[in-house]
Amino acid sequence: MEDYLDKSGKAMLAACLTFDNARAAEKMADWHCVGDDNDAWKEGPYLSAGANQKQIDRSHPYCFRTSDEFGAVAGIVMEPNPEKSENGGVQVPLPPKDIHESRVEPVISKLAIIEQFELFKEFLITFDGPFNKKKCKAWEGRIEQGVLDLVSELTNRRNELTHDSDYVLPSMKEAVAYFYHLRQLAPKFYEQSAANNSMQPTADASAD
Repeated sequence: MEDYLDKSGKAMLAACLTFDNARAAEKMADWHCVGDDNDAWKEGPYLSAGANQKQIDRSHPYCFRTSDEFGAVAGIVMEPNPEKSENGGVQVPLPPKDIHESRVEPVISKLAIIEQFELFKEFLITFDGPFNKKKCKAWEGRIEQGVLDLVSELTNRRNELTHDSDYVLPSMKEAVAYFYHLRQLAPKFYEQSAANNSMQPTADASAD
């Protein structure tokens, strides 16, 4: 139990930190975020100057230099001689934007949800817990039905994000809620498993 809580907590903090860095940088390069009075700067994450330092100029978006790895992948994905736009640039296929005009939030949220489910599943396997439909069926009557229904709902969302190509884009708010639900479910199953085991009849040590 402690191992699961430690792993899931560290993994979710890593996802949140990565999201904050990615989204803050994304805002700096976005025309939709121009202006000191823009809603983008009313709530984090965002980059800002330190205390008593000259504030960042938000009257224009900043340039974003991509990594060598991004360039290598773009070269693999795109045709040898891609069509150029009027300004001479090349249109790189990017992930869709969500309602916040972010491309990074759905990607990071998806990875966080899938990782959290896998850590939860790894934990449940240690005592044959319900991490799929068959296992949930076996647990009926051992724990409240509402708990099993929630597991099924969370499992279906993970499966959708893992296997489907078309799905409702996830958000970091959803990822954090997902993480919270799993952390609440874990002790319920662990305690119930321990209670069930304690009620199992013990074999007579003297029996053949």
